Amino acid sequence: MKITKNVIVENKMRTFIYILIIFFSIETFAQKGVSEKIKPQWLHKLPHPSNPTFRYETYSSTSNTLDGAREKCLAELISASGMKNGVVVISNYKSEEQLSQHWNNGKLEEKLDYKNLTNTEAKGKEVKLYVENIAEYWERNENGQYFLTKLYAKSELENPPLFDEVELTTKYGAHGLWRSAIVPGWGQLYKGSKVKGGCIMGGCAALIAGIIVTENQRSVYSSKITKTHSVEVKRSYANKADNMAIGRNIFIGATAALYIYNLVDAIVAPGARRVVVKKRDGTNRVYSFSPVVTPMGDAGLSASVEF
Repeated sequence: MKITKNVIVENKMRTFIYILIIFFSIETFAQKGVSEKIKPQWLHKLPHPSNPTFRYETYSSTSNTLDGAREKCLAELISASGMKNGVVVISNYKSEEQLSQHWNNGKLEEKLDYKNLTNTEAKGKEVKLYVENIAEYWERNENGQYFLTKLYAKSELENPPLFDEVELTTKYGAHGLWRSAIVPGWGQLYKGSKVKGGCIMGGCAALIAGIIVTENQRSVYSSKITKTHSVEVKRSYANKADNMAIGRNIFIGATAALYIYNLVDAIVAPGARRVVVKKRDGTNRVYSFSPVVTPMGDAGLSASVEF
């Protein structure tokens, strides 16, 4: 009877471990058709610039190709930045009078012709926008379309910025470790691994509950031993108390193993890609916009890129 109960407890623990493994695998299998397994941190939390000469902005677009989506994002950035200035159109009107004379049937006839001249041109100084391409994240749906989000560092118009030196990293160092040391799974949640963090947190809670339940049952059976004079009943209670002690020890071991895994994963496993901001030196990419008037008479912008 004792062996049977031990086997039952071990089977339950094995089943529980299998469930944890399945949950840990969900995060990997569920992330298909994406540029990164974990959504970057900057999607919902923009980095803070170190100075007021520029700001971080995101632009999103959808296209059948990734390059097409990138072009649309850049077009959105240009539209949001350059078209705000508008185009000044100046028209100069000139008119000329021309008198013509000719004889008709012996009579002198005069004809006054008017000639109107219109000269239209776009006036406006070149607009300079300083832009740094920081990062991008895309997802691809079942129809093959790309949904792209790009992160840019963008200056105010006509103001040369002091862009930061940025680094993209999936490492969090001790930031995830100390959180997981306090609450198992917290470090994983902080790093963006929500499924893994939730499983670790829930797994530790379930294992601790198992420790409490089995220890309480062991105490109950142990106390019942002293309240009976029947040898068979004492032996039965003793066996049950031993089984609960074995179950408690298994839960303690599993909790310790999961806690250690939680600490190792918190410091070793990559998290959501984040932007580390530093001060920078060096050249910037410049987009220049010049107001123009198309041959059809529409106002527009001409863009050029300098590196």
